[in-house]
Amino acid sequence: MVTTISKAPDGARAAADASRIMQATVECFRELGYGKSSMKKIAARAGVSQALVQYHFETKAKLFESTKANLAQTLLAAAAESLPRGKSVREALLEAADLVYQLFISDLDAVTFTVEFAAAANHNELLRKAYVGYRDALRRQFANVLRDIAGERTPTGLIDETVRLIESGLLGMSMQRPFVSDERSFRAGFDSYIDTVTSRFIDKLESVSA
Repeated sequence: MVTTISKAPDGARAAADASRIMQATVECFRELGYGKSSMKKIAARAGVSQALVQYHFETKAKLFESTKANLAQTLLAAAAESLPRGKSVREALLEAADLVYQLFISDLDAVTFTVEFAAAANHNELLRKAYVGYRDALRRQFANVLRDIAGERTPTGLIDETVRLIESGLLGMSMQRPFVSDERSFRAGFDSYIDTVTSRFIDKLESVSA
């Protein structure tokens, strides 16, 4: 009797391999962009065979889609866990903004991957759908944070308007971040923008509550 031994990795090892491959994908994407980040180069960076990369992720587009989804899940989970509690609206909004900066702008790997992913999504339908899904999840998260801080009775229109302002600022600063040498000045610009958005939000919130 011949016993067939499966060559598929066990659960824990498979998860570790996939995680290492996705981290290598972020690093390659940051250095090389989507076009030059081949499965072969990603496999070499991860220290695994190209066959193993293709075992976990059939195509490069699926690998990048999965990597983006994993990155988004990690960032959003960290944001949800660290939300400010029991403070004034202004204090809570500024703390939330600091968290946004640390998670979505300060981390060069994350921000460069996001910017490159958005550019690649213009030319690939699968990546475009993945990016839109990430964008929509981020919008929902920002809206939930604002509602948690300001209260359930906060007008939906004000929430949506503020989310768009945050998203615009985040996108613009994300595009600039990889080219910044003076991060202190860059961060000051972010803080100034957020202070303006925060003041605007509070003023409108108070006007509708009066």
